Amino acid sequence: MLNRLKKVAHKVVNSFGFTFLKTSVFENKYRLNSDFVPLEQLFYKNLHADFFFVQIGANDGVSYDPIFNLVTREKVKGIVIEPIKDIFYLLEKNYRDYPQVKPLNVAIHKNQKRKTLYRVDPNKKNYPEWTKGTPSFNKSHHKLSFIAENDIIEEIVECISFNELIKDFNIKAIDLLQIDTEGYDAEVIKMIDFEIVKPTIISFEHGMQQGIMSKSQFQECQELLLKNNYNIVVLENDAIAYLNRL
Repeated sequence: MLNRLKKVAHKVVNSFGFTFLKTSVFENKYRLNSDFVPLEQLFYKNLHADFFFVQIGANDGVSYDPIFNLVTREKVKGIVIEPIKDIFYLLEKNYRDYPQVKPLNVAIHKNQKRKTLYRVDPNKKNYPEWTKGTPSFNKSHHKLSFIAENDIIEEIVECISFNELIKDFNIKAIDLLQIDTEGYDAEVIKMIDFEIVKPTIISFEHGMQQGIMSKSQFQECQELLLKNNYNIVVLENDAIAYLNRL
């Protein structure tokens, strides 16, 4: 009876474009154990000689980063994007030994060339290390982390649109699009012209439990991705969309 219920559940979920992954679907040489790590699994499933990635909101490239070890281990080409200058300096430093990866000191925005980002004052030492990676276009974003308003500073950054990124760097294909923009991920996804470029994998932060993305925003992203032939794996704080090759 239990097995029958499981089969029914999988059938229903799959019909909506979602998928259950229980263990790694790749050979043991790719995994040290069989933990549920769908981003890594999909990375290796789609890895090829000309693999290309774009990371929007790269922070320093290392701290709490889900792809640094993958892209440096396999030496794939890509672009990493971070708008905050002092953090960008660290990003450049961490990718110094990987010339196939190009760091860009801009933000991605749908229509602004310059935009204010709100960040934790780096001179405040009473906050955990992860807060340096939380600059946001949303002035109220840091209230979700109970950061004092007086400890938030403004920084104006240069911006380009997603289409400008594609055009300026003559990007023909993206195998992995990694997004973590502290509340702007839905807007980035809506900027993608899927007729021009259709990333094989799109990994983004939804953070619905924390209020980073609303349920309606996530629903809008979900409908857009399903319409463009993606399956979606929804994790606790992140979601991973991948093209349905069937």
